[in-house]
Amino acid sequence: MKMKKAYILSAVILLCSVCSAWAQQNLRTAYFLDGYTYRYKMNPAIQGERGFLSFPALGKVGVGVETNLGLSTFLYPSADGTLKTFLHPDVTNKEFLDKMKYGNLIMANVDLPVLALGFRTGKAYHTLDLSLRADVDANLTKDLFSFIKAGSSDGATTWNLSDFGARGQAHAELAYGLSYRIGERVSIGARAKVLMGLAKADIAMDNMNLTMSGEEWAVSAKGTATLAGPVDIGTDQDGAIDFSSIALKDEEELIAYFDDPAMGFAVDFGFSADLLDWLTLSASVTDLGKVGWKNVTTASTPQTSWSFAGFDNLSLDEETSLSQELEHIAGGLSDAINIRKDGYVEKTTSPLSATAYLGVEARLPFYKRLTVGALGTHHMAGEYSWSEARMSVNWALLRIFALSGSYAFSTIGNSMGAAVNIHLPGLTLYAGVDSFLPLMNVTPSYIPIDALNTNVSVGLNIAFGKYKGRYPRRK
Repeated sequence: MKMKKAYILSAVILLCSVCSAWAQQNLRTAYFLDGYTYRYKMNPAIQGERGFLSFPALGKVGVGVETNLGLSTFLYPSADGTLKTFLHPDVTNKEFLDKMKYGNLIMANVDLPVLALGFRTGKAYHTLDLSLRADVDANLTKDLFSFIKAGSSDGATTWNLSDFGARGQAHAELAYGLSYRIGERVSIGARAKVLMGLAKADIAMDNMNLTMSGEEWAVSAKGTATLAGPVDIGTDQDGAIDFSSIALKDEEELIAYFDDPAMGFAVDFGFSADLLDWLTLSASVTDLGKVGWKNVTTASTPQTSWSFAGFDNLSLDEETSLSQELEHIAGGLSDAINIRKDGYVEKTTSPLSATAYLGVEARLPFYKRLTVGALGTHHMAGEYSWSEARMSVNWALLRIFALSGSYAFSTIGNSMGAAVNIHLPGLTLYAGVDSFLPLMNVTPSYIPIDALNTNVSVGLNIAFGKYKGRYPRRK
């Protein structure tokens, strides 16, 4: 079988194997961190301690991924010290599949501020920011990897590969936020966001069965795909989408595309209340709304079954690289899925994945600059949903220096994080990571060996106004 370079599917699988992607953009370890500039993105009611101005590439940069897979899932040491891939015959089906969960999720996104501004007027705190956001989610089931690894070697004649899929989207966001303090103890806030979709790809296989017949597999599936953005999409000779043919439109078409973009709208809501002098309760919901898309192609699998020749040239030898084998797998999956164009829409919208936060912070009676906090987070994204409970200790060590340490229990995996914020005249610097343990065991190329569930974030912002800190909140 002639393999095609299915770049989109290949990228999804490579995310699983090398965990190289942008991470969940909100540094949750820093939710209670004194002076952290971007707390308002998790809860618009939280007011900054002073005003700020952020510039591109300086104000906020983060990298990471949230998944339960690591490089050690796919590479295995040989007796001579070299590494062989999970498809090598010396790696048993049980050895590989025992490392897999039924659902192997990858959830990554980035929020890159282009410009951001925050300032106070009386009891109100205002934020205005322009940013680029990108989200990537994938659900790669254990059955999918079982089929790739075992095939018909275990005697099975029928495989059910339902409920796997991948999606990615990028959009531009212009947001205005307002937090207003009511009395001495309560703040309420909201952010209104205008959204312009840039690019989107969503592939979902709700039902897929493969039955071995002679030298080929008979495939029946119910699957859909949605592709949007300033791209041209080609098909192969059989009418299936050829992912390798997807190309950006030319300059004139790009200008015309963005001259009349598809727009959407979303809001964030939040509140923060000092229940007692030493106890604060906060809650918020972010990304309630829809993003607009233009140049939307819809596709689906055929109503009838079709043949699939299987995966060629897998498990070659110890010299075969993981990337080579993944490229073969991606090409094979492209043939098996067989997504065909069936419609076109000029403009449409799709919902964002909302996130809910609930936080409780208590100041310790024996030392007013030390607090403990608990933050619950639930990301609502259908089969890509996840939940987390994160405990933290927060220390405003000096008026110019604060740090936080955290431990989280998550549906993705437990993690330990740390963050630091430094307040200087005219500047605020911060750095943090939601899970630093995977970063301590890496290859010479700095690829994490164990499951990577981390988010590294750093930033430098121009600050104005006198920094007083939150402690004590009141006399």
